[in-house]
Amino acid sequence: MGAGDGRFALAHALAHPDELVIAIDASRDAMVESSRRAARSSQCGGAPNLLCLVAAAEALPEPLAGIVDLLAIHFPWGSLLRGATGAASELTARLAGLVAPTGQVRMLLASAPRDTRAGEPDLDPGQVVAAWASFGLRPTLLRPATLADAVEAHSSWGKRLLRNADPGRLAWCIGLKRTGAGQRRAD
Repeated sequence: MGAGDGRFALAHALAHPDELVIAIDASRDAMVESSRRAARSSQCGGAPNLLCLVAAAEALPEPLAGIVDLLAIHFPWGSLLRGATGAASELTARLAGLVAPTGQVRMLLASAPRDTRAGEPDLDPGQVVAAWASFGLRPTLLRPATLADAVEAHSSWGKRLLRNADPGRLAWCIGLKRTGAGQRRAD
């Protein structure tokens, strides 16, 4: 399952035709091209295993809880950024609740003061890891993001961000894995 505009999800679906891949974005427009490409026949580069879902992170369907093997969150903003960083603990709980018992999370996060609400701290990767740990996910990767990460994520925004790095904005690559214990879910 991937979050974002669908390009990563489409690439993942094409590379793993035996897996169901769900791309989720609050903006329908962000997934139009990927959805159209996925609908093509397999012989023409289609991905019948890709499902594009328009939904806000706060309103994800309950049947997705606990079944996601890979939750990919690439360069989110707004409420999804707050949930991914742990600044909105209820949303962090909802996102963590999607991850299967042996699942993992891969995030590419970047923020600058203009990306956060007044009074919220800048992105602190240690706090991000601690927030997700409280929901049973342990870190497997924590390092500054590279241009190669943005390319792999099929993120045009990430590529622009990392090519023209603003000294006030750092991007982080964070990997997490479900520990099996401590699976806490939002009520």
